[in-house]
Amino acid sequence: MKEVFHNREDVGLVDNRWIDFLKARAASSPMRRSRLCLHRSHDDLVQQMIIVMCRDVLFRPHRHRAKTESFHMIEGFLDLVFFDQLGKPERVVRMGPSGSGAVFCHRLSVSQFHAVLPQSDFVVMHEITAGPWVQDDAEFAPWAPTNHDALRTFLDESAAEAAAMPPLPVPATDRLTW
Repeated sequence: MKEVFHNREDVGLVDNRWIDFLKARAASSPMRRSRLCLHRSHDDLVQQMIIVMCRDVLFRPHRHRAKTESFHMIEGFLDLVFFDQLGKPERVVRMGPSGSGAVFCHRLSVSQFHAVLPQSDFVVMHEITAGPWVQDDAEFAPWAPTNHDALRTFLDESAAEAAAMPPLPVPATDRLTW
């Protein structure tokens, strides 16, 4: 089953029909996710995607050596769990759409191990990362379980442990550089 779709238009537009289509594809996919690539080529320097994940999708903790990535939440909730080099959880960020009270946008500008843990039936987000796309460019954490059930337990426990830590401060507007 096809799970990745590519924009072929000069102006890429996404409406609720696309979201419904991607949700249906994710729900029926063995990978339990789907995406619409808004960029036109794997070689584009900016890669933008609308990604839909089902609750049972798991990503092993990983990091990117020379990339930034940003998530902008459209629908649903996920926990973004950050780890140190040895696999100790450092923090968790609950993400959700604007107006939900959760963080709705993040940017990771350093090479840090992290994992995405969906917390709703569907998660819909806009991801932006640096291109070009290179298959297998992510470095997976050697300390993370590879078995699905063990990984779910590890991520749930890591998120709970990190949730007990003080939250990251949001910069005050009077300290921002304009």
